[in-house]
Amino acid sequence: MGDDGMFRKFGGVEGDYIECAAQLEKQLAESLIYQDPPDPSVVLALCLVKHKIEPHVVNKLKETVISKGASMTSGKLGQYVLALSCCCENPTKLTIDNKLNHGINLESLLSEKLGHEIKNIEVKKHPFTTYYQVSLAVLALCQDDYLIRKSDIKIFAQAVMNDELSYGDHFSVDTVAMAAMAFSCLNGSYKPADSIKIALTKLIMQIYCAKEAQGTIGNIYSTGLAMQALIANSDFIPFPVWNTSKIPERVVEEISQEAFSNSDMASQILPPLLEKTYLEAGKGCYGGVSGTQSKAEISYSRMISVDYTVNDGNTLHSIHLTVHAGTVLLKIMELAQAMDSEYFRFKAIQTSLGPFITSIGGIPASSDERTFWQFLNGTVPIPVGVAEYEPSNAENVIAILSKY
Repeated sequence: MGDDGMFRKFGGVEGDYIECAAQLEKQLAESLIYQDPPDPSVVLALCLVKHKIEPHVVNKLKETVISKGASMTSGKLGQYVLALSCCCENPTKLTIDNKLNHGINLESLLSEKLGHEIKNIEVKKHPFTTYYQVSLAVLALCQDDYLIRKSDIKIFAQAVMNDELSYGDHFSVDTVAMAAMAFSCLNGSYKPADSIKIALTKLIMQIYCAKEAQGTIGNIYSTGLAMQALIANSDFIPFPVWNTSKIPERVVEEISQEAFSNSDMASQILPPLLEKTYLEAGKGCYGGVSGTQSKAEISYSRMISVDYTVNDGNTLHSIHLTVHAGTVLLKIMELAQAMDSEYFRFKAIQTSLGPFITSIGGIPASSDERTFWQFLNGTVPIPVGVAEYEPSNAENVIAILSKY
């Protein structure tokens, strides 16, 4: 069982809460014996509360997603990515007993499915599946630091602001809670994040306003995800504000009456009983990656986005690239050149300090005109040469023809 930090906050029902959490943990652990294949949401919940997941269960998860992942929905695949990350497996190179030399990249597959969802939102004003599944996919990718295009995030955020997550007059607490956890992750990973923060604030307030007098958030079955979202965003609404005494009492009452006999529902309510949320999946596993990899390999397996812009003083040309984390700027320039030689071809000379860029896009630096190609991270000059500098995720590297 995990820590009892939240139990202390619940005051009079502390003992009942501990007993109920233990009851649900035992119930979910026993359910895995009969599940074939195992439910990723159950594995995720048990993993979050530090219950030991047997190797054969993890292998069965991997076998299932490797064979059926391509036909899964974005949300279902997102559940598998979260569960496997929590079990310290690497979703970008998933293998079974090292039999697959190169492994399966689940996150690349999930990214493709998310792209399909976002395109549908952009064109038809609704996702291919549901916003709940879109939120799960975004959360899973963000949790493992996998690239999500800024334009996709903007479209998702706009959907939140336009109240598109609700279907007609039906307001879904589950959907809003999952979206809030997704935007909470994005809020810590993507800068600048004005649209992310605005969307997140709206989602949290919607959840807070969904509190019912009888001690639920929405209904009893949406309360688990809602609690996770509020716990994960305590900076917006601190725990004492939203935790009326009726919430823990109602949860204890419903668990004691076996309202959570369904494993899916139980898997959502168990983590917040121990103050855990889906935002902790994979933490302590070097970002959710198997411990068999070196830290250098782990870093390089992560994909990031980099915008590369050439400014010759008269025109701007930009290209959006997806590369491995740790890729140096010189390699990024070579990739841009291969994709668009007209604007991004370059020449360099080798010096004792490394390569020196003499021309980009056919425009040379000139000693007569006292110009040189300078490289900036936004507005700040990069501190080392192009063969050493490693751009970070969502960075905009600018090559600008400058005077000295």
